[in-house]
Amino acid sequence: MAKARSPPTPTVVSGAMGSDRAEGRAERRAAVIGAASVALLAAAIVSDFVIGSFWAKHAMLTSLLASMLIVVISVAVVNELIERRERRRWSLLAQGVMFALVQSARLTWTSLVEVLRLTEVHTGSVESLLSAARVALDRGRVSEATRGLLADPERRQRLQRVLERLSDHTGEVIAKWATVLVGAAPYAALLDGHVELQGRLEWLTSVLGHREPADEGGRSPRLTRASIATEHADEFDDDWIHDMVVSITALATQLDYNSRELAFELVAADWWNERTQALIDGSGAPAEL
Repeated sequence: MAKARSPPTPTVVSGAMGSDRAEGRAERRAAVIGAASVALLAAAIVSDFVIGSFWAKHAMLTSLLASMLIVVISVAVVNELIERRERRRWSLLAQGVMFALVQSARLTWTSLVEVLRLTEVHTGSVESLLSAARVALDRGRVSEATRGLLADPERRQRLQRVLERLSDHTGEVIAKWATVLVGAAPYAALLDGHVELQGRLEWLTSVLGHREPADEGGRSPRLTRASIATEHADEFDDDWIHDMVVSITALATQLDYNSRELAFELVAADWWNERTQALIDGSGAPAEL
C-alpha cells in the first residue's frame, strides 16, 4: 500500500430513503429489457420486408436465429423475476448487515473528528450528524487538524489507541457479515469499500505501532511485527500518516451515508412502522416488503 489516494468527494445523504427507489431501479431494468426485446422483434420484422428473400432461402438459419431470440428474451425476463424474488426474500437480512456496516463506518469518522478536535458529535440528532459529516468532508480543515495532532506526541499516542480499536471493530464486523454479502452482486462494490476502510485502518495502526510503540494497553508488539504493513513502515513518513487520516475520515463518511441509503432502499422505514402496528393489533401478518 503506497501513498494514500484521496477518494472522490462523497455526497452526504439525509432522510430515510424508501423502497420506492429500489423498486424504481427494478422497474427501469424491466423497462430496458422490454425495450430491448421490442427492438429485437421490430428489427426481425423489418428485416423480413427488407431482405425477406434471404430468410426464405436460408430456412435453417432463420429458425436458429428465431430460437436464439426467444431464448435471449426468456432468459432476461426469468433472471429479472428471480432477482426480484431474491431481493425481497433477503431484504431484512441485507438491511441488518447494512446497518452493521453503517455503524462501523460511523464509529470511524465520528471518532476521528473528535480525536482531531474538529467537532463533537451528539447522538439522537440527525442534524448533528449531518453537521459533523460536513466537517469530516472538509478536507482542508481535516488536513490542518491532522497536522496539528501529529505535532503533539501525546495526541499521536491517543490517535494510535483509537485506531487500534477502530481497526479491530471494523475487522470483526466484516468477518461476521462478509459471507452474507460476498455473493450478492448489488452489494459487492459497497462491501469492497468497507473492506478498503478496514485495510487502511489496519495499515495505519500497524505503521504507527511499529514506529511509536504504545507504552501500555496497546496492541501486542508481536502482532504488530507480523503485519504486512510493517514491512514498509520505515518508508512511511508523517506526510503518509497525514494522508491516511484524511482519506480514512472521508471514506468512512462516504460509506456511512451510502450504506445507509442502500439500507433504506432495501426496506423502507414505513415498513417497520406498519409491521409494529400489525404486531400490536394481533394480526401478526408481516407487511409486504
